[in-house]
Amino acid sequence: MRRGEAPNRRATRRRACGRGFAGRAPQEIAMAMTFAELVGRIAEIGVDFRASRDHNEVVVAVPTQHYIDPHDGEKSMLLHVMLQEEGRMLRICVPEVYAVGEFAHKGAMCEAMLAANWRVRVASYVLDESDGEVRVVCDVPLEDGVVSSAQMSRMLTLVAWTVDQFDPVIRKAGADGAVDFREIDERVRQESPEPRRRKSRSRRERRELADLIKAAGGVEGLRKLLEEHGL
Repeated sequence: MRRGEAPNRRATRRRACGRGFAGRAPQEIAMAMTFAELVGRIAEIGVDFRASRDHNEVVVAVPTQHYIDPHDGEKSMLLHVMLQEEGRMLRICVPEVYAVGEFAHKGAMCEAMLAANWRVRVASYVLDESDGEVRVVCDVPLEDGVVSSAQMSRMLTLVAWTVDQFDPVIRKAGADGAVDFREIDERVRQESPEPRRRKSRSRRERRELADLIKAAGGVEGLRKLLEEHGL
């Protein structure tokens, strides 16, 4: 799919990605971020997308490694990006990720999704208890600001990563009742950079620090001296 073209599958799922519990912003408040700005930020990233001004949303298509679209059996997903509350709220949503009614162990599946929420930033699994639909959402309050293309890229990446990487764990929990994050936890740990260790002070540095504290009249005196000099 070329940039700007409409996907010929799952055209829209606006009901699933609609507004949450937040109320509608007052009509007299001007849009913080416009639809044109939203489209521009996504176009700058260079992803496949379809923009719909009528529905005030952009649908971004991304390939996946694990997650399989339940509608067409392809390894891909569609992320719906929309402005709400007159541009003061940005929502990224992957609708119809799962239908819990199709799984034997609903409790274990919900436990796995909550455990996934604890492990990730930005994105969250949410359940519509009225019909059992599970979606993954990311809500960002913009108020009087806008997002950069770099911020948009990271949010889209994190939402897509969440759906894709936790899919095997959540499906297994729903099918077998087993909640097991050990494999993905270990993979994430190995991929994460090692924390930088603080370099220990040399004997000379420790002696100089002790002399400085003594000359200032103690630790409290040194603190006041630093504050006086704006340090």
